[in-house]
Amino acid sequence: MKTKYTSIVVAGALLATAFAGTIKSRGTAGAMQLSVPVGAHGIALNGANLATVSGVDALYYNPAGASNFDKSFETVFTNMSYLADIDVNYAALVANAGKTGVFGLSIKSFDFGDIVRTSSENTEGTGETFSPDFMTVGASWSKAFADRMRFGVNFKFVQERIMRTSASGFGVDMGVQYSFANFPVKIGVMLSNLGSKMQYAGSDLEQKHTPEETGEGTLDESFQIVSEGFEMPAELNMSINYEVIPNLSLMASFNNNSFSNNQTRIGGEYNLAFGASSVWVGGAIAMASVDDEKPEDIDQSDWDEYAGSNFGTTFGAGINYPIGNMVVSLEVAQRSVVDYFDNNMVYSLKIAF
Repeated sequence: MKTKYTSIVVAGALLATAFAGTIKSRGTAGAMQLSVPVGAHGIALNGANLATVSGVDALYYNPAGASNFDKSFETVFTNMSYLADIDVNYAALVANAGKTGVFGLSIKSFDFGDIVRTSSENTEGTGETFSPDFMTVGASWSKAFADRMRFGVNFKFVQERIMRTSASGFGVDMGVQYSFANFPVKIGVMLSNLGSKMQYAGSDLEQKHTPEETGEGTLDESFQIVSEGFEMPAELNMSINYEVIPNLSLMASFNNNSFSNNQTRIGGEYNLAFGASSVWVGGAIAMASVDDEKPEDIDQSDWDEYAGSNFGTTFGAGINYPIGNMVVSLEVAQRSVVDYFDNNMVYSLKIAF
């Protein structure tokens, strides 16, 4: 059984790598909401912890780790102030079903606020407002197949709606975690956002126009704009975690994107216990992995923007405090934004029992 599931993930990883692109050859994708991270702990470590992520935090970063917790139930509620006053809200839960494995549910939604509606005739606004509706709903399963190996899968439904135009699709994530027996090393592999094409359609794409070279009183003809279909942003993430000393871990990951720049991420985390309570602090940096040479017809400033990232360092901390049979965790993280916008602030509340 272990060999079977490992083969599936490795084959998928090779496929993703084969179609991954550099700056010059990369394609375009939609549904970029899938690449927006969630959870204070994972964001503090910039996703470099996918070899050790566990419990409810694992549903987004590596579903294999969802089975790596010793409680019956765990849930998380998190909010992130994203770019341009957009809020990202996320809620998830996992339930331990014993030998059957661990099952999880998650939902991520975006709050864009009220946006002024404009038209070609009313460029300053029509007096109406609208708010896009972006949402991802996931159902996960994870199980330990050996003392040192875990496998997990996440099925998700993706929907984007802008007024009366929408697109939807289905995707899947697969991940594994493996711990070495005689070394303080763990590895993780996560293949995410493999799914169907998405395409916008709806009544807002219906238009009318008067046929050319026709006389007065000619009725308008109706037609509908057909939008181009787009892929989901497939990614392959590989991570290694090394426990330097008890409670202090260093981690590194490589993020292979089919539709944006590849990244190498390096982070660290320290855990400290205070009786029954514990705290963690961690941080990470990300570096773009670009092999292309700058074309002569592109300015250096433009090339730096193509090759770089709008996000910088990440760091955060959390406290786990037992209350009766429950463990309550409060976590906060910040992701720095290089240009144009304020830094992203993330707050999470976790409850386990």
